[in-house]
Amino acid sequence: MTATTTVYVDETRYNLYASIHKGLRRAQGQLMTRLGAIDPLNDADVAGLLQDMRLMVTMGRKHLHHENIFIHTEIETRRVGATTRLVDDHDHHERDFDELETRFRQIEAAPPERRSPMLRALYLRYTEFLAHDFEHMIEEETETLSLLHRLFNDGELAAIEGRIVGSVEPGMMMEFIRIMIPAMNPAERLGMLGGMKAAMPVPVFAAVVDMGVKPVLAPSDWHALEQALAKAA
Repeated sequence: MTATTTVYVDETRYNLYASIHKGLRRAQGQLMTRLGAIDPLNDADVAGLLQDMRLMVTMGRKHLHHENIFIHTEIETRRVGATTRLVDDHDHHERDFDELETRFRQIEAAPPERRSPMLRALYLRYTEFLAHDFEHMIEEETETLSLLHRLFNDGELAAIEGRIVGSVEPGMMMEFIRIMIPAMNPAERLGMLGGMKAAMPVPVFAAVVDMGVKPVLAPSDWHALEQALAKAA
């Protein structure tokens, strides 16, 4: 996709990219900001940041896998060859993830006085990765989503997303919820949590709220969501 590309997307149609991509953008942007401000001599801060970045790489790999298996495969059944560029981009992302993880290990093995230039290099490399990743997500949310709308109806798209959600182990799903909820607007939060509340046993939904929702929202945002969920019940 080029800077001059204009792709019409029907925003009234089912969108299986919006929420997860919002979460990834916000979470990765926060990591980039933390990386730029880190004190290289603070062992605890550096260790905590690298742990969080490693988790984000793991989540990124999971996200690529979900798209490859559940979205690209379905597209190829109806438009052969349509996902070739997307697959190439994902392969490039995997190589980026390998490089980032190598840099993490190198920083962890280095003495504190040698970390500063290594962290600066990681900051630049991570920023470069994010620039490419953000562009890739825009392509998916315009060109690929428009193709999905032409090839599938909303019920079929919802079923594809349902298979993705069903494939994620509970612990990893909680991590995805934690990055998505604060990135959503109030209506999107209500839609997602309302659906979960209706589908889950009460104790399971309560655990999701206690571990994955309330800790990542400002008190005022949680209060508004809590009231909206009560009204929707």
